[in-house]
Amino acid sequence: MSILRIGGISSGLDTEQIVRDLMRIERMKNDKLYRQKQVMNWQKEQFREIINQVRRFRDEYFNITKPDTNLMSPSTLKKMTASCSNSIVSVSANADALSGNSTFKVLQSATAAKAAAVAICQGSAEGNRLSLSDSMQTVSSKLAEGFQFGEDGRFTLIINDTEITISKTDTLGSVINRINSSGAEVQAHYSSFSDTFTFTAKSTGAGYITTNDGGNFFSALRLPPTEGKIGVGGRDAIFEINGFAGTRSSNVFTIDGITYNINTQVNEATEVMTVTTGVDTDGVYRLIEKFVHDYNSLLDTINSKLQEERFRDFPPLTEEQKDAMKEQDIEKWEEKARSGLLKGESSLENMLRSMRRALYDLVGDFHLTQIGIETSSNYRDQGKLTLKGGGNALREAIATNPEKVADIFTRRSDIAYSPNLTSSQRAQRYDESGLAHRLSDIINDNIRTTRDQQGYKGLLLEKAGIEGDISEFNNFIDKQIAELNKRMDRMNQLLDRKEQQYYRQFTAMEKALQQLYSQGDWLMTQLNQGFFAKK
Repeated sequence: MSILRIGGISSGLDTEQIVRDLMRIERMKNDKLYRQKQVMNWQKEQFREIINQVRRFRDEYFNITKPDTNLMSPSTLKKMTASCSNSIVSVSANADALSGNSTFKVLQSATAAKAAAVAICQGSAEGNRLSLSDSMQTVSSKLAEGFQFGEDGRFTLIINDTEITISKTDTLGSVINRINSSGAEVQAHYSSFSDTFTFTAKSTGAGYITTNDGGNFFSALRLPPTEGKIGVGGRDAIFEINGFAGTRSSNVFTIDGITYNINTQVNEATEVMTVTTGVDTDGVYRLIEKFVHDYNSLLDTINSKLQEERFRDFPPLTEEQKDAMKEQDIEKWEEKARSGLLKGESSLENMLRSMRRALYDLVGDFHLTQIGIETSSNYRDQGKLTLKGGGNALREAIATNPEKVADIFTRRSDIAYSPNLTSSQRAQRYDESGLAHRLSDIINDNIRTTRDQQGYKGLLLEKAGIEGDISEFNNFIDKQIAELNKRMDRMNQLLDRKEQQYYRQFTAMEKALQQLYSQGDWLMTQLNQGFFAKK
């Protein structure tokens, strides 16, 4: 209910200002709640910045969809190089390839089955050429021997055991598209420039394009089938590796970890080529070096927040305080107010402690130091990794024993990761796993978006949530903020009542003073009248 405010009419007091000053004192309690809420929002923001960096780290190095950087895959850390002495063949190697030299000889390359007909139209006039927009009835009329449509104006053609129905009203372009998109695995093409129709198998290898020539289709195109086949057959690639003969239907094939690509058509035997394979030392080194750098960067980010100084004399500013300050002063103040909000945060400390331990513990009989990666001896580095001898030791380990390097990172346990593993299963998985799987498990325990059997997501997501997930609004900090909002709403209601009370009191005072002044005036009038009456 609104209160009639009488502002200092009788008293001469600035009632509005007095009430504002009184309410400023009352609102100090609500300001305290506001500051608590602001601190929590800032904490949530800083948690999410860390969560996002952890996610980027995980997605870069423990992601099966990124085979070039997935440290959980043996093929990633056993990169091989391959080269061929002749440009006729290009080669590449995967983790299954052995280092060394081998010989390769091409006897013939693979080709695709093909059928082609030239000058299929009647006469040689340019205006008699086919058009992709012609109906099939029009196309038929332009051919020396036309198509044979049924009573319904259709016929069914079979190409490589695939039925294709063609109508008089279909355009030539639509028929070609229908053939090309069918399961016949044939690419059809018509060139109006050369008046040429071609049909080419989509895959190389021995075999022919087969047909029943329904509707006299191929015969009308001057490609009459012979025993159900048209054109010339395809052929397989024939080659020798270290003197042993082999065949493949494609010109690209992988044998013993080496992928061969016959780049040009070969109709007769080539000279013997030399294929050289070896460990891609530089490639593996660059990947591990980048991993070490990004790991250290992640540690820097988290440790800087854990050790950041807290300035308790710089609480968040209220809007009223900001209105009385310059913009640059506000920025300086809030820089200190935001500092140290995650100082000593146990969930982050536990995650870092687990990650450092995962990299320090043995993998079987191997230790990270055996491949030239050490933990910094400077305590200020807080567990950062360093490359011994500027990386020379790591390069040597990759070159001389790539299997060992790969095993330290990629060794896999028979127990799959799950948030619901028992403590004994977790311990067994940890002992049987390489460094990449250990780190991946730790990160998943903290930022996974899936729930365990008790309904909990990753620890950090339960704490602060992340955008794009239900935890964005359903997390520990937001629940605390919601409770503060309720308290602030109740407090605001009480403050509104208090303000109304103050105005009522001042209004009553003004009315009382006005009445008092009126009585004084009356009394003075009476006295004056008595004085003049006596005279």
